[in-house]
Amino acid sequence: SLAKVGSSTSVADLDVAIVKATRHDEYPAEEKHIREILSLTCYSRAFISACVNTLARRLNKTKSWTVALKTLILIQRLLLEGDPAYEQEIFFSTRRGTRLLNMSDFRDSLKSGSWDFSAFVRTYALYLDERLEYKMQSRRGKRSMYSFDEDEEEREREKEKEIIVRSTPVRDMKLEQIFSKMQHLQLLLERFLACRPTGLYL
Repeated sequence: SLAKVGSSTSVADLDVAIVKATRHDEYPAEEKHIREILSLTCYSRAFISACVNTLARRLNKTKSWTVALKTLILIQRLLLEGDPAYEQEIFFSTRRGTRLLNMSDFRDSLKSGSWDFSAFVRTYALYLDERLEYKMQSRRGKRSMYSFDEDEEEREREKEKEIIVRSTPVRDMKLEQIFSKMQHLQLLLERFLACRPTGLYL
């Protein structure tokens, strides 16, 4: 019932698929729902934007670690296998204040013994956020994610529609660029290692 109303049948179908892929049961999402989401958002910037907005609402409202974790897993799949526009949409939605991957205050208070699961959700979201920022910085070769104005954001969107931005090879980097890249990679590795499950239930 959460996903019956949409601007079109396809958008409604997209919302239904997202709800099904992130439901409360403690089982992995069915692959067919993830494939449906990938198919519905393929080559459609409007649908990608709608998908990101739905995922943001899902993460914002849920108090269930299973829903939060499934949503984060879905986001990672979309970033890996979906249209490259997903990176921009999630990156810029974070800049606009949505804080899609900011789960620092998340806690499942509905189930007993869920502290370890909640901690994992927070750590996993932090890793995905850092991974996305690193990738976007590498592609753009510019400043951090909070240093762009809205006009520049729109220019970057238009430019990336026309060309594929490739990162600078290490051999062509200046020394300070290499050190900066190494520091960011080290931080990314630390975020990844921190995702190792711990606690009684994991």
